[in-house]
Amino acid sequence: MKKILKFCHFIMVLACLNIGWGIGLGIGIGFGTGYAPVAYAKDVMTDKKYSISGTVTITKINDGDSLRSGNLRIRLFGIDAPEKKQQCTDAAGMSWDCGIAAQKKLADLVANAPNLTCHLIDVDRYGRLVMRCLAGETDVAAALVRAGLALAYRKYSSAYIDDETIAKTTKSGIWAGRFTAPWDWRRAQ
Repeated sequence: MKKILKFCHFIMVLACLNIGWGIGLGIGIGFGTGYAPVAYAKDVMTDKKYSISGTVTITKINDGDSLRSGNLRIRLFGIDAPEKKQQCTDAAGMSWDCGIAAQKKLADLVANAPNLTCHLIDVDRYGRLVMRCLAGETDVAAALVRAGLALAYRKYSSAYIDDETIAKTTKSGIWAGRFTAPWDWRRAQ
């Protein structure tokens, strides 16, 4: 209950201050005893006591799974991409900057659609908005996973496991060689 109240306060502050998502997000918020279904990857439905979504203007790509809209920090839902300083090994045993490649892929995905449509899933322990974002009809997280530049973050969701299986089968991105899962790489640093 405390988490829900804290989140509701956060959303109300955003709405009252008219911060929006960068420049101009129409915020739709529903509170009360009813549940607002929120759709995310693979059309899986979840019942939440709140709903918030809208157009996001991207101002910075931090890495392969994190971006900014003004002062708001956004973490893509359900995936974990290699960190910027992380190296992977290709099929020939050569090191490559897989973290930088993931960041560039995310930048490419949003370049043609700088205004993403994002749906809030959660707020993480760092205060980042965990969101599912679409660039047109493209689920940005699914595209990163299918390109082999992010992993399905099974600790939090099973939404992108099928996309990961495709990347692994086709030996895309990091699946072409050897790599350390981003969560293991961070723990070792």
